[in-house]
Amino acid sequence: MELSWLEQFVKIAECGTLSKAAEELFLSQPALTRSMQKLEQELGVELFSHGKNRLELNENGKFAYTLAQNVLRDMRNLREQIRQFDRSRRTISVGACAPAPLWEIMPLLTSLYPEKRLVSEVKSEEELEDGLLSGAYQMIITTENAENADIYSIFTGSEALLVNIPKLHPLAAMKGGVRFADMEKYSLLLYAKTGVWENIVRREMPNAHIIMQENRDSFEALKRESALLSFSTELSIKQFGNVDGAIVLPVSDESAKIDFYCRVLKKNKPLMREFLERYA
Repeated sequence: MELSWLEQFVKIAECGTLSKAAEELFLSQPALTRSMQKLEQELGVELFSHGKNRLELNENGKFAYTLAQNVLRDMRNLREQIRQFDRSRRTISVGACAPAPLWEIMPLLTSLYPEKRLVSEVKSEEELEDGLLSGAYQMIITTENAENADIYSIFTGSEALLVNIPKLHPLAAMKGGVRFADMEKYSLLLYAKTGVWENIVRREMPNAHIIMQENRDSFEALKRESALLSFSTELSIKQFGNVDGAIVLPVSDESAKIDFYCRVLKKNKPLMREFLERYA
């Protein structure tokens, strides 16, 4: 039995007519008819009731349609799992809940595994854990230090939120630190791809007027040229520089500091041994 016969059979069942199915499959109607005849011969049963200008599933066909859908779904899953396995042998895919950990980790991975292709992205923590378990990521960076029977976790660093305050801003007179509650009534500038930091800012300041910037260069330029409050961290300042003329104060709320943990599947620890030893 050829898999293409099942694909064509499912398409006929969904389209309801041989002509419509042939059109969507880019096949001739005689070729499609021959395939269905071969499928019926292989199964040893009839699958269709032949009505006027219409090909309808008989009871055998309706039952076979459900089974064929399952087979095709299993085949798609099989293909994807094999492709993911192949990518995992040649690629290290890293997902992080914030961009800053990647600035240190990706160059380190490049130096340790020069033969590997490296890819990274910022996603929500729920998506990251699902991706790790499914094999989409070989490593994730999250704020969760959660080990279990499948996942190994190790501390990789911390990041604390800072606020850039223009010198003429009403908050410029603040000393020592600023709370989220102090900033909520003012307009703020926020880079859109900060991952978990955006979630924290929106949770702590639900009524704040937040101006999002999708482009990093535009965000950095606006930080320097506007009279708006904006956010940085020690790590982002190291990466992109400080805001000239701004007063930089820490955000003093407890939620404004987060710890990052690198998490890998325990079965992949030997593959990532050199990297994990750097943080042990």
